Amino acid sequence: MWNVIGHEKAIEALDRALTSDRLPHAWLFTGPEGVGKLTAALDFAAALNCTSGERPCGDCQACRATRSGNHPDIEIMAPGGICDEPEHRDHSDSRDLRICQVRRLEKLLSLSPYAGGRRVAIVDSADTLHAEAANAFLKTLEEPPAGSVIILLAEREERLPDTVLSRCQKLPFRPVDRETILETLIDRGADPDEAVAITAASRGRIGWALQALDDPSLLDERTEMLDEAVRLAHAGRFERFAWAKQAEGRAQGLRERYLRELTVWENWWRDVLLFGSGASEGAENSDRESQLRDEGRLYAASDIVAFLRTLGQTREYLYANVDPQLALENLILLLPRKDTR
Repeated sequence: MWNVIGHEKAIEALDRALTSDRLPHAWLFTGPEGVGKLTAALDFAAALNCTSGERPCGDCQACRATRSGNHPDIEIMAPGGICDEPEHRDHSDSRDLRICQVRRLEKLLSLSPYAGGRRVAIVDSADTLHAEAANAFLKTLEEPPAGSVIILLAEREERLPDTVLSRCQKLPFRPVDRETILETLIDRGADPDEAVAITAASRGRIGWALQALDDPSLLDERTEMLDEAVRLAHAGRFERFAWAKQAEGRAQGLRERYLRELTVWENWWRDVLLFGSGASEGAENSDRESQLRDEGRLYAASDIVAFLRTLGQTREYLYANVDPQLALENLILLLPRKDTR
């Protein structure tokens, strides 16, 4: 029994692979963060070691151990994880996957399976592999040890080298439809208003929606970011630069926080553009319809389009470790201004 909600086409492809005589040994699961890639990868890992007729059964020891994170032959590599280098055992402050982590994973894959099934490596945030680490991983991706399977998870596949992409079986995980997310949240105890708010904020990311149901701070953060987007659009230059100055320094998690905020802003301004054109269907922030109608009347479409391009560039700057304050000051200069025509 698969734990994955939605993604029927992806699950059908994995089911076919399980019964195939030529199971791909390297996979690339692509899709937004929180869309369900890791859940699918764990289910697939469980199925590869499941001892029942219908895989994954969810009840055998292999399935239970995999889903609880205790299977000896299932390894998850993620930014900030451990390595075997004596001078640095972990990288808790790292946002990227490092070559020393790759070397450790390769050693583990070369070992015979402890439980007698398959060794499975799940590489989370594979799109953060540095070029050196990605190149070191190529031979293992092309010819992994017999019986092993490698699953790469990536939000931004374009950041991976073509040499990595060409060695993997790609499987996209697209946003889940709103009806499925809404029904799932209500089935899990959300009241209707809460379910609607979380669904609107999730942008089809079923994993994020379920997390937000358990952790209200995620929805609170999204509300704060949307309020900030509107406030700064109406603010003067001093207030705008004061917002950018908050990125001063190197506090842990600061870049990630701003990357999340820019994503929220991007969806907000796309909706403003949509409502400004007289449309509303497909709006990401449909729970703020009245406010979007008001904002849509205030700005020239060309200014919003230019700002959306700058938002994308700013996100790339943050990924590339450009100074956050400089990147955000440049962004804030191009915030759309009210159309006075």
